[in-house]
Amino acid sequence: MLELNGFVEIGSVLVNPEIFTRPYTCDVEKYGCASLCCYRSCIVSPAEAARIEEHFDGILPHLAPENQAAVRKNGSVLGVCSTQCPTGCVIHEDEARAIKRTFGGADFRCVLLFNNTCSLIYSNDQGLRYCAVHSYAIEKGLVWEEFKFADCVQYPLSLYVTDAGQQVLSIQDTPYLSHIPCMKEPAGEPMYKSLRKTIETLMGNDFYEELAAYIEKKGPSPSKSKASLAKPQRSQKKA
Repeated sequence: MLELNGFVEIGSVLVNPEIFTRPYTCDVEKYGCASLCCYRSCIVSPAEAARIEEHFDGILPHLAPENQAAVRKNGSVLGVCSTQCPTGCVIHEDEARAIKRTFGGADFRCVLLFNNTCSLIYSNDQGLRYCAVHSYAIEKGLVWEEFKFADCVQYPLSLYVTDAGQQVLSIQDTPYLSHIPCMKEPAGEPMYKSLRKTIETLMGNDFYEELAAYIEKKGPSPSKSKASLAKPQRSQKKA
């Protein structure tokens, strides 16, 4: 296995070794974070939006009546750029670059906003915020990592392809998300374990098995310095 700028090459993928040891758990109750990673909305392709909209009869009832009305009036889960951001696109450069890589340059837009947050978010009786798409998937016995928007599922990992065509698996450490509790106060199993299904969904079972075998053979990395190949790309994961 080659070591390149702190990353290791596993199955032709450059991997940030921080995922071998860095703890992570997505638990809105533990952190009391009100799903801060859903600070605005996620970015999706029209094809993804159409797939989710096929399940609206089961998804929308999770939402507050005003959210349901906003989505139905809009006619789609996709926001209308000219009205949602009348002064111009506000997508962060890192996020746009990550999603372009994910969708191979295909068209993408933000999910519809309602009261300046994702229209698909709802609050329970305890005031905890949840994603209606995520809740519907669990309710129906679906694998949420395979059902939800790729932008949501990917967070806090960063999967992209360099300009040279090299696939990269890293962590999203963009500064404006550093206040999110699960990233600021990490807890739980190492990322490669706690995010196993995410990695398998995005990169395949064979890659995960090779990754796990490498970590088991290599052992935890003795270096605590952060790997730096390229600036990690950002997306969101809805709890």
